[in-house]
Amino acid sequence: MADSSAPPSTSDAEVPDSTVPSPALQRLWFALERTGWNFLTVVPAHPGAPALEAATAILEAGAPYAATQKIHLDDAIGLSPAEAPRRVLELRERVARGERVVAVIDSVLTRPASLPVALAADGVLLCVTLGETDFGSARKTMEFIGPERFVGSVTFPRQKKGRGLLSRKKKP
Repeated sequence: MADSSAPPSTSDAEVPDSTVPSPALQRLWFALERTGWNFLTVVPAHPGAPALEAATAILEAGAPYAATQKIHLDDAIGLSPAEAPRRVLELRERVARGERVVAVIDSVLTRPASLPVALAADGVLLCVTLGETDFGSARKTMEFIGPERFVGSVTFPRQKKGRGLLSRKKKP
C-alpha cells in the first residue's frame, strides 16, 4: 500500500477481486467500527509482534468503506519520552480536523514511552503472534495500558522466514 492515508479513487468500474480485503479483515474492520473510534492504537503483546502489519491490514480493510474520510497511519515505533507528548498532540490535532488515526507503538514492556500514545487513543488493539506471544507478556501489556482501553485483539500466525505476514498469492 503506497499511501495508506489517501482515499481510494472513485469510479464506476468494479473493484477487482485482488483488491478486496479478505472476509476476516472486513469483519475486523466492522468489529472496530462498532467501538466508534477516531484514534486507535495498535500495540504488540510482546516485543517483535507484527503491530505495523496489523495496522496496515486495518487500513486495507477499511479503505473500501471509509472512502470519504482520511485515515492516517502513524508509525510511532521508536518514540522517545521527549517526543511522546508532542506526538499525542499532533495525533489529536488530526482527529480534531476530521481525520481518523491508527497509531502503531512499540511494546510497552520494552518502551514505556509508548504509553502516552496508547492512553490518548479512543481504543487499543492488542497484536498477538500465535506460538510466540506468552500469556504473561499479554497480561502485563493490558495491565500497563488498562484492560478497559482494549477494543479487541488480532492474532497472526508465527512468521515463516522469508515470507511477510500479509503476503498474498497472486491470481494467474
